[in-house]
Amino acid sequence: MDGVPIFSLFEQMPTIHLKSFHGILNSTTNVILSEMETGLTFDEALKKAQELGIAETDATHDIDGWDAAVKTAALITVLMDVPICLEEIAREGVRDLTPQALRNAKRDGWPFKLVCRAQRVGDGVKASVAPEKVLATSPMGKITGSSSYIYFETDIFPGLAVTEENPGLYATAYGMLADFVRAVLKE
Repeated sequence: MDGVPIFSLFEQMPTIHLKSFHGILNSTTNVILSEMETGLTFDEALKKAQELGIAETDATHDIDGWDAAVKTAALITVLMDVPICLEEIAREGVRDLTPQALRNAKRDGWPFKLVCRAQRVGDGVKASVAPEKVLATSPMGKITGSSSYIYFETDIFPGLAVTEENPGLYATAYGMLADFVRAVLKE
């Protein structure tokens, strides 16, 4: 989520116990899916994301869900205090979704999103990254373009959501600066 200080947010809420989270954490795939809903092919949508500076030249890690899985693993490890390996996260990318399937899903009010999920199960966490149909009128269903969204369920807050609307260069730079300052201050 570029510049959103998710880890700092939870540092400001001591004793909170995170039960689960779900959200959209990869802007590249979100842009690709949004563009394919308008009729672009996968390759055209990827090219547009690259031209916008959202996607890398080789966007394989985004497209195949690895970037989202890494972010999911980081959130689980830090916020849920449960170390998890990437191999433990069920992962499916967006490569096999067709423009027709995306247009039909959007038309029916259930657009596809690449959704990251994690939920405590016993002493562990069950996690996944996969394309899912979500209700268009839900907060996650309204996320388009380079925007991101995450919803937390905790023991105190039954629902706490953060939405990042189409971040730009300054948001990403802020995220990097905030991480640097936090690291220096902890020394």
